Amino acid sequence: MLKEISKYWTSSSVGYDKVIQTQFRSKKTVRLWKQLLIQGIGLKSRQKILDVGTGPGFFSILLSQMGHQATAVDASPGMIERASRNFDRYGYKVQAYVGDAADLSAEPDNSFDAVVCRDMVWTLPEPQKAYAEWHRILKPGGTLIVFDGNYMYKDYRSLFRRLWYALSWMLILITEQRIRQRSSGDKSLLSELPFVNVLRPEADEQALLHAGFRIFDTRRNFIPARKLPLNYLKYGYENVNRFMIIAKKE
Repeated sequence: MLKEISKYWTSSSVGYDKVIQTQFRSKKTVRLWKQLLIQGIGLKSRQKILDVGTGPGFFSILLSQMGHQATAVDASPGMIERASRNFDRYGYKVQAYVGDAADLSAEPDNSFDAVVCRDMVWTLPEPQKAYAEWHRILKPGGTLIVFDGNYMYKDYRSLFRRLWYALSWMLILITEQRIRQRSSGDKSLLSELPFVNVLRPEADEQALLHAGFRIFDTRRNFIPARKLPLNYLKYGYENVNRFMIIAKKE
C-alpha cells in the first residue's frame, strides 16, 4: 500500500508546493508555525531534527531558518524533488532522501533531538510501526511533534459544512492557484488507511504510549481563527478535526 500512497503524494506534489509557497509569502504564517515548533523543541540552538513526510520541505526550511540541522525524508520521490528545489531556492543545505517513515534503517538509534511532521500520519499504512521507529531514532529526552487531523473520519454532511467547503475551494483556487480535489480512486485508496477509520487523536495517544513515549501536550484547533483569518476561511471547516501532539522519549 505504501507504493500506492507514494504515487498519490507524487501526483499531488505540484499542488502542495503551491500551498507552501503561499505560506512562505505570509510573514504571519511563518511566524506562527515557528512559534508552534518552539513550543515543542524549545529554544536550544543547533538541534538535529528529522522532518518526516517533509512534502515540499516547509518544516525543513523553517527549521533551517531557526538555526537547526534538518534532515528531510518522504516516501514520495515527487515530494523530495520539490523539497530539494525549494532548499536550493531558499539557500539551505538540507539532506533529503526518499524513505519509509516506518522503516528508517538509514538512521541510527538515539540520533535526533526531535522529529516533526505535518499532516502525514493519517496517510501511513503502519502508523504504530512509524511511531515506534521515531522513538528509536530519538535521543533520550528527545521530542516528537505531530501536527495532523482526523481527516476523512466522518465526512461533513451538514449544509453549513458543505457551503463552507465550497467557499474554501474558491479561496484556495484564488490564493494558491490550485484545485483542491481528490478523485474517487484517491478517496477509495485513502479510506483504507488505518488512521482514517479511528477516532483521533485518541488513537495516536494510545499508539504513542505503546511505543514508549510520554504525552506532554495534546491540543485541538491549534491555529485559532483570529491568528490567520484567511487560513481559517480556507481550512477552518477542518479545525474541529485537527490536532497537535507533543510527546517525549523518556
